[in-house]
Amino acid sequence: MILTLAQIRTQARQRADMEGSQFVTDSELTNYVNASAAELYDLLVSRFEDYYIDDTVLTVANGADTLTLPTDFYKLKGVDWAVGDGTYETVRSFQFVQRNETFDPGLGTLPRMRYRVLGSTLKFSPIEYAAGTYRLWYIPRFTALVDDTDTFDGINGWTEYVVVDCAIKMLNKEESDSRAFVEQKQKLLDRIEAMAVGRDSGEPQTIIDMSTINFNQRRNF
Repeated sequence: MILTLAQIRTQARQRADMEGSQFVTDSELTNYVNASAAELYDLLVSRFEDYYIDDTVLTVANGADTLTLPTDFYKLKGVDWAVGDGTYETVRSFQFVQRNETFDPGLGTLPRMRYRVLGSTLKFSPIEYAAGTYRLWYIPRFTALVDDTDTFDGINGWTEYVVVDCAIKMLNKEESDSRAFVEQKQKLLDRIEAMAVGRDSGEPQTIIDMSTINFNQRRNF
């Protein structure tokens, strides 16, 4: 369910019975909302079910081996190398301890380059094969709500988690009893953790043999 910042604040005040009070100001409550929404966002991201995902196309220039990650980058899901004619091949990562190794599969089943996230950049190795166009699949950072009309997608009514968590923070500031809401938050957490996985129930995720990736796409290295 998608709610606006104003709707979340209103529901939180209703739960905490502070509708007519500015003991917690709108500005402070907005901070609570963003902290609680970021917590829910991370919870859903940690389920590895691609609730929040984006992609972008970037280019590594000749003689270079790095590209700058998008400003909203949070976690990487995958990297594709543009072969041409709209065709892409999957690029695999290398471990930090492999930073000085040369990656050449020899069988012609994988791109010669590999990548690693380093700080705010994506580094490819070896440099002689790095130039080219790449498509990055990534999870963007949580975007803080600022305007009353800004929205947050809690997927299946899970924005309730944000509302309840905000009510807890408001009551704690007032030094009131928040135990009932703490129990409700735990129940919501249990529900989300149980239901957020297995998003594609018809085709559940399985173990993939990485040696077969791109096997039918390129054989000419």
